[in-house]
Parts: sequence; C-alpha cells; structure tokens
Amino acid sequence: MCFECQKKVGALLLAVLTLAGCAREEIVPPGPIVPPAPQFPQPRLETGLPTVYITAEGSVNSKDTYVPATLMVRGAGGYKDLPVAAPCEVRGRGNTTWTWPKKPYQIKLEDRISLLGMPAHKRWVLLANFMDRTLMRNLVSMHVASMTSLAWTPRCVPVELVLNGKHQGSYLLIEQVRIDENRVNISDEGYLLELDFHYDNAFQWIDTHGSCWQRWDGIPFSVKQPDPETLTPLRRESIRQYVAGVASALYGSGFRDSANGYARYLDVDSFIDYWIVYEVMCNHELGNPGSVFFHKDKGGKLTAGPVWDFDWGVLSFYTSGGDKGLVNGQAIWYKRLMEDPDFRARLRARFEELLPRLRTVPSYMDSCEQLLERSARLNFAMWNPADDRSQNGGNIINGDENLSFHDAVARLKSNYNTHLEVILRSL
Repeated sequence: MCFECQKKVGALLLAVLTLAGCAREEIVPPGPIVPPAPQFPQPRLETGLPTVYITAEGSVNSKDTYVPATLMVRGAGGYKDLPVAAPCEVRGRGNTTWTWPKKPYQIKLEDRISLLGMPAHKRWVLLANFMDRTLMRNLVSMHVASMTSLAWTPRCVPVELVLNGKHQGSYLLIEQVRIDENRVNISDEGYLLELDFHYDNAFQWIDTHGSCWQRWDGIPFSVKQPDPETLTPLRRESIRQYVAGVASALYGSGFRDSANGYARYLDVDSFIDYWIVYEVMCNHELGNPGSVFFHKDKGGKLTAGPVWDFDWGVLSFYTSGGDKGLVNGQAIWYKRLMEDPDFRARLRARFEELLPRLRTVPSYMDSCEQLLERSARLNFAMWNPADDRSQNGGNIINGDENLSFHDAVARLKSNYNTHLEVILRSL
C-alpha cells in the first residue's frame, strides 16, 4: 500500500476510534445528583431531639409585639428537616410564665407549614417548661388526653430551641389552640371559648353560677375565636346568652331532666373525659380556672376541650393534695354535675373503661425520660428553677424543683400511680 493510502487508512481508523470513544462516553449513565446538605445555623446540638432555629430581626422581648424572623428545623433523623428559612413572626407569650427567665414563645408563619410531622398550620407555640424539673408534664398530659374521646388534643414534640444563634434549652413545640380543620374542627359560625381568671381577653364576661377558686364573683368566660375584629355584637350576645342558658339549666331545680336539663345543652361525654384528664394529672387549673377551653359549633352543644397548660402543679401533691382526695371534684360546674347520680355513675364507668390504658402511662414516662435525658442535662445547666423562683414570681410550685431530673421523674410516676387509686376510691 502506498504511503498516501496508509495515511488515509490511519486517519479513517483514528476517526472511527474517536467516534467510538465519544459514543462510549455518551452512554455512560450520569451519577446520582446529591443535593448540598442543609446549612443549618450553629450551634449543632446532639441531644437526640430536633432543633428549632429562629433568627429574628432583633430581640424578642415582648409578648404583645411580633418581631420579623425566619425559622428552620433540623429533624435529628427522626423527622423531616425544614432546611429553608421560612418567613415568620415571633413574640413572647404566657402570663406568669413570661415573667420567668426562660421565656415561652408564639410563632406565626407566613405560610401554612407542617412541622415535625404535625399537620400544616401557621400558628405554633414553644412552651418553655421552666418550672418543670421533669420537662414532661405537658407532654404526658397530652398523651393522656389523646387516649380519650376528646375531639382534638394538641400534638407536640420536644425540641431544642436556638434563638438568634444562642441555645435556649429544652422546649415543647406544640400546636396552638385555634379553630381549624386540623385542630378545633368547627365551622366559622362556631365559637372557641376560654375560661381564665386572668380576665385579659378582648370580649369577656362573668357568669355567676359555679365555682371559681381565683374569683369571688363567678366564672370568667371569653371568646378566643372568632377574632375580636370579626366578632359582631349580635354574635357576642348570642354566645353569652347560650352560656347563661346552660348555667341556668344546670343550676335550676330540674337540672337532671333529660328534656330540659343540662344534658340538652352540654356534650356530657366530652365533659366527662375532660374532667378525667385534669383529675388524673392533678391539674388544679380546671378550678382556677386557667386556660380552660370549651367550643360550640353552630347548632351543636357546648363541648369541653381542648386541654391546655399542664406545667404548673401537675401531679404535685405539694400544691394539689392529690394523695388525699379529688382535686377537681368542685371545679367550675363539676360540683353541680356531681350532684346528679347519673352523671357520677357515667363518670365512674368511663374512668374504669379508660383505666387499663391509663395504667400504661408510667411506661410512657419511662420512654420520655430516656428521650429527654441529654436535653435535660443541658437545659438545667442553663436554667435552675430552684435558684430562680424567689426573684421570678413564685414559690416552689411542683415540689420537685430541688430534685435531680431522674428523681423528679420517679416522683411524677409515684404520684400518678397513687392518684389513680385515690380516684378509684373517691368516685
């Protein structure tokens, strides 16, 4: 073969090989696309709990004024991350709890978002549990309420809170009590009511029937929703008159009558289960009353629930005397209801029905103790309720402020078991 022919053949072979190489490169499948890891703010906490990061445009030092902020959540492996900074507003919340060093907060997201597996919503609460040496009173109480037939119990997850780059300790992220299809599921024509001795709501009144331990003039009612700006005078008067009708029927001479007595107005089953939750947990706030909620839908009866606020005095015989008798036997309307033998029999039967499940709660406390152990170690290195009580609004509240975390949990379990037997003897 001549030299020119050899050059042409060589060039042809080179072209073929080059094309073959290109073809091989084109058919090699690309590797998996790995998204960059979320860049969460610092510090990175390894307690086993999710971490909520709030970055606010300044200090959050008011429970009346929202501060613009963003929110991220690191799920710690057990929950889905929220790796993108979600716009929100944050402010303080609470009454006495706001006066303590470790502050509770309220979050209002710009959009409805699911957090830590809970249904999407804009409004959330971070409970500080400052005076709770066990860090689980609210958590356990919501677990107990979820065993009942109450229409909705706030879902919650223990978390670490980092606010503006500083670890604030162990908190409970919990659904705020609101009218919503995933929360208090009633129509826009319904009402969410709060009974609270602080008497600091926009529309409120006193009904003179029943027993209120913190007031001498009657039970304080208020409308939480509809919001004040949408609550017309006609609707205000309508719900006030309905509550007055309930109370008049309950305290009237024919209160046990099935046609015209209290059962015509009250969802009795809900009032029974509501009382059981508060009594099992020795929560005297039912009788104060404080953060006690009822709701009523259009055309429906007055219904008890949801439960709320279980960090103060819960399962503390120091404040409630729960080893001696019932804590809430005379709370609000319950003294009168207990005068009806039929109501008392239904209450006793329902308690006995729930008792097998209620006896599992100490095991749930054990699992909470394991879950919260590392978080508690960090939390109580920062916040000591026994040291801070004298200058921050109170005395010993739960009776375990001077105990270790583990000793406080043991005391909680012991008091719980004791009070179950007290209820059995007392009903």
